[in-house]
Amino acid sequence: MNQHRPSRALRIDTQPRRPFHGPAGWIEGIGLAGLALLSCGGLYLRILAGRSRLDLPALAVSLRQAGLSILPAITLTSLAVGLILGRQTQRILDQFDLPGLVLVSVIHAVALEFVPILVGILVAGRAGVALAVRQATLTVSGEMDGLLANGIDPIRFTLGPVLLSMLLMSFAFAVWGSLITLGATGLWLWGMAELPPALFLDALTRALGPADLLMSVIKPMFFALLIGLIATVNGTAAGRDPQGIAQAATRTMIGAVAAILFADLFYSLLPRG
Repeated sequence: MNQHRPSRALRIDTQPRRPFHGPAGWIEGIGLAGLALLSCGGLYLRILAGRSRLDLPALAVSLRQAGLSILPAITLTSLAVGLILGRQTQRILDQFDLPGLVLVSVIHAVALEFVPILVGILVAGRAGVALAVRQATLTVSGEMDGLLANGIDPIRFTLGPVLLSMLLMSFAFAVWGSLITLGATGLWLWGMAELPPALFLDALTRALGPADLLMSVIKPMFFALLIGLIATVNGTAAGRDPQGIAQAATRTMIGAVAAILFADLFYSLLPRG
């Protein structure tokens, strides 16, 4: 009687591999971020040269998403923080008769540290998370493959208009947030500490030179660039797993906040003359 040895069944892994996982996942993510940056940069250059056209409806939607929805939050937050800073500065001035030195330090910290970080976090929580969710949804549903099959660059399609709107609104929010915060601080000190407005304006001109004003708007725009790239990488990393959409949103928020803080720390450690 012939006895047949049982054949060993081949185990086939039907679970698709999620991108950017494993030991080399972070290298793949950095590579995708670099490609996304080059792709969007090329798109903007082609638009400036008149060789390509920007999706204006998508840009308008992105501007509303990254702009009007954040404007009330950044206005109220800047106003509240300005009043808090005014109250704390008043307490310091009650103890030390050094109004000029205190005001210069407060104004410099507001314009170069607080407002850029606040703008970056709010943009990350609204526009960055929304971009990651949209990118993840396209990836999970297979629409990303449809874009590729039709010859459409999915990164330019999703990131191009959104990144441009994030850059524009970050610039506008940096200016608006600084005006609201410093204005609220000055009004509080004028009304509650009887600090002459002329002294506050003098401290303002001494605290912020042209280079400081330029950096106060460049920093939030750089943060917006980091947020867009992080959202793109996390959205693509969702793979085919529906749970990856929620994970993309969470990782984008955490990664964006960490990137903003570390980038700001790196800038503060740079030697300056």
